Amino acid sequence: MRRRSASPYLFLAFPVAILTVFTVGPTLLGLALGLFDWSGSGPARFVGLGNYRSLVHDSRFWPALRNTLVFVLLSVPPSVFAGFLLATIVQARWFVGRTLVRTALFLPTVVSIIAVGVVWRWLLDSAGGLLPRAIVGVGFERSPDFLQGGPIVSWLPWLSWPMVSLIVIQVWRTAGYCMVLYLAALSGVNESLYEAAEVDGASRVGVLRNVTWPEVAPMTAFLMVTGVIGGLQVFDIVWAMTSATETDSTVTLNLYIFREFQQSRLGYSAAIGGVLFALTLVATMLQLRVMRRDAA
Repeated sequence: MRRRSASPYLFLAFPVAILTVFTVGPTLLGLALGLFDWSGSGPARFVGLGNYRSLVHDSRFWPALRNTLVFVLLSVPPSVFAGFLLATIVQARWFVGRTLVRTALFLPTVVSIIAVGVVWRWLLDSAGGLLPRAIVGVGFERSPDFLQGGPIVSWLPWLSWPMVSLIVIQVWRTAGYCMVLYLAALSGVNESLYEAAEVDGASRVGVLRNVTWPEVAPMTAFLMVTGVIGGLQVFDIVWAMTSATETDSTVTLNLYIFREFQQSRLGYSAAIGGVLFALTLVATMLQLRVMRRDAA
């Protein structure tokens, strides 16, 4: 009988150990901590599902969950679609200055989030920001308060000006990243498909919808899955933009976890993290299931 070599397992041992120590281990410890009441010092008291029962009646948890879901639903699809449109435009034969434009569009992805927060706060601040001053300058009586204002319209109380500002900034930050990955996907599309569509007399919109979009579907699925995971875990842009003017309309789950951790409620913050983990897992599994069904 042929003996199996131990070499592959030896090569896998180190990355598996790293994954266990820095990912799997902390995740399991965090889920376990959610079952305790612990302030970070002194003995931990086991409360079972008590922290999770408290979440059900927590008046601050549900707005944070709602804000997180709104942020994901209104930022991820526009980012992916904008990246696709930008990629098709930049990839076009008639487009001039492709390298320069591609670099400029990708730049927001690599800029420090602190720098992004400073610049956008300067643009949107109602006390003298460039955009509010421009809005008033063209004849409007007053500008919306993009950082502390209330709902845009009364019948959408969950969609405030600060949340819209965060969504716009997130799309601006991530569209270039999506564009670069779509450019890589477009480079692998068979040119004969475009030639056949041209012979059949297909319009540009028809080619985009019936040839290009289906061919880059795997990349779209990847960007949607990773975008949803990143959106559910959003913290940096919210902290950079609203830490000084934080309102219930912009608190996300990760920011709420951070606030509870600051108050030495480690068990409770871990329970919120457990909810976020479950939400991320369910969203990812649903998207992967849809991807497999579409592929079949």
